[in-house]
Amino acid sequence: MSFDNIIGHEFQKEVLLRASREGRVSHAYLFFGPDGIGKKLMAIGFGKVLNCLKENPNSGHCDCNSCKKIEKGIHPDVFIVEHKGIKDIKVDQIREEVEERLFFRPFEGRFKLAIVDDAHRMNASAQNAFLKTLEEPPSDSVIVLISSQPQAFLPTIRSRCQSVEFKPLPQGIIVDEIKRRTDLSPDECIIVSRLSGGSLGRALDLDKNLLSQRKEIIMKLLNINPDRASEVLGFAKSILSASEDTEKLMLVFDIISLWLRDMVLVKVGFGEDSLSNRDLISATRRFLDRQSVDNIIDKIEFLENAWYATFQGNANKQTMIENLVLKIAERTK
Repeated sequence: MSFDNIIGHEFQKEVLLRASREGRVSHAYLFFGPDGIGKKLMAIGFGKVLNCLKENPNSGHCDCNSCKKIEKGIHPDVFIVEHKGIKDIKVDQIREEVEERLFFRPFEGRFKLAIVDDAHRMNASAQNAFLKTLEEPPSDSVIVLISSQPQAFLPTIRSRCQSVEFKPLPQGIIVDEIKRRTDLSPDECIIVSRLSGGSLGRALDLDKNLLSQRKEIIMKLLNINPDRASEVLGFAKSILSASEDTEKLMLVFDIISLWLRDMVLVKVGFGEDSLSNRDLISATRRFLDRQSVDNIIDKIEFLENAWYATFQGNANKQTMIENLVLKIAERTK
């Protein structure tokens, strides 16, 4: 079937297949969930289902001309709108790249499908202008908005779309796929799966170099002296230098968060099999001799607040990282 190469999301597949099978396809969908978990692949697969030339497109692998064209990105009736590197999607862009193309009748398929990636980046004016298309959609057309931030849409946009939520993939699926596709060790596969946040795409990006950086970050935090300002400031600066983009800096926060979680688990008596960073357990145990559970939980709460201030607020990144490093390095008095 047209979803046959997509890992997981069985419930979502069945919802979309049933809609196609029973003739209940909505004119607009909102696919929402974390980045990198397969929302765009599912939207492309849905386009195959809607335009497949087989009598029964709901089962089995399909290599019909329509599905092959959609797979290659050359089908005239299925198009993806992406705005990489642009903070706000404006009215003119939506009109030219989505609305005008949708009002042409399908050339080859039964449906014309517009897939708008990162659709939450439409500014308020673009969303308001887009409402008319959602209220009076062209016949034989389907719109799929893809987003990791559904709260950024106007309520009127959300109410006119059928929402389909996508959850992070289970850890077991991520581990199996990483084992199959990479040469990472079993322990490295587990670390990668937990750092991925349920995103197979993110997991596949976490190579041995990034795993080595993880170890370096944790070892420095284990040994840094909070009474030496130069160490704290230098390490904070090195984190920012090595994490020049938002995604990499988020990964640093995730690395520290998982390590703090490991410390809580060790403190309350869990075994090494429960830990993400089991290769660093000996050094972590020495650090734990100077920590209490309450102190570790305090660090976790501080990290969560720092994450919000850094990525959702307007806090100075350098200052927040310096304060975070100092907080993590604190010993129980």
